[in-house]
Amino acid sequence: MGFREQLEGLVNSVDGAVAASVMGMDGIAIDTVEASASDDLLEIDIQTLLVEYTAILSQLVQAGEVLETGGLKQLAVETERLLTLSRRLTDEYYAVLAVLPDANYGKARYKLRIASSMLAAEL
Repeated sequence: MGFREQLEGLVNSVDGAVAASVMGMDGIAIDTVEASASDDLLEIDIQTLLVEYTAILSQLVQAGEVLETGGLKQLAVETERLLTLSRRLTDEYYAVLAVLPDANYGKARYKLRIASSMLAAEL
C-alpha cells in the first residue's frame, strides 16, 4: 500500500480530519490528501500551512539536539481553527494530520501513530 492509500485511510478514519501529509524536513510534501469537504469547512491553504510548520518543526529538532533532550517524536499545534499533529517518521520525513478543533484528539493521535509506522516502512 502506497502513501496515497495510507493518507486517505488516515483522513477517512478520523471525523473532522482536514488533511494528512508526508512531508520532508525541507518543506516539500511527498504526498498530501485533503478531505473532500475541507474547502467548505476551512479557508486555510493547507499546503502553505504545512510548509510553515516544517520550519517550526526543524527548529525544535535542532533545539533538541543542542540541548541533548533526544529526538523530537511528535508535535501538536492547536489554534482556534485547526489542530495539527506531526509525527517523525525518519530523520528526514514526518507525517502530519490536521483536524478541526472539535475532532477527537485522542483518536487522531492514535490513528496517526498507527499510520506512521506503515508510512515509515514505505520510505
